[in-house]
Amino acid sequence: MKILAIAVMRQDAETKEPVALARVEDLSCFSYFTRGTIREHLSFALRTVASRTKPGFRQTVGLKDIEFVCHVHVRSNNIVGLVVADEEYPVRVAFSMITDIVNKYIQAVPKWQEIKTDQKAEPEFMKEALEKYQNPKEADKVLKIQQTVDEIKSIMHKNIDDILKRGETLDALMEKSNDLSSTSVAFFKTAKKQNQCCKAY
Repeated sequence: MKILAIAVMRQDAETKEPVALARVEDLSCFSYFTRGTIREHLSFALRTVASRTKPGFRQTVGLKDIEFVCHVHVRSNNIVGLVVADEEYPVRVAFSMITDIVNKYIQAVPKWQEIKTDQKAEPEFMKEALEKYQNPKEADKVLKIQQTVDEIKSIMHKNIDDILKRGETLDALMEKSNDLSSTSVAFFKTAKKQNQCCKAY
């Protein structure tokens, strides 16, 4: 079981584009030379999932053709918690982690609603959580108290294609994204065309 990234974002009602507030990641399972491209694709996936999830909802979105999923919870105040983990990672633990991280972020940055541009913040409590939660069995001992069965019932499992708007394609969305360089888009198209193991979404 593996967690790739934990992120906190803010949905912006004016621009409709989520603002990145904080993020930590562990890409050590990927080759050094592919980490930049993986990081860009991760940014794209996080922003897309955050923008397509309504306030007050939680869902788990499969990242199509790879073994990772994005767990997301958008609170009614538009703060977004996200965790990208492999498909084996326990859903209950992922959402408990999101609750914990978002609560700590709000305490640490009380004026988060005023942040208008992407931040590169990597708070220490998020780094500690990334390490601690890599072993969900250990983390779950603490989390059992925080999570209830009712919260799990509200989680919707979707594929990234399901959250795209009608008539919208992933290729077109990637072309418009500011999170992906032209190299990353070309990499995705080449991998998709050749139908190799790097098929990302």
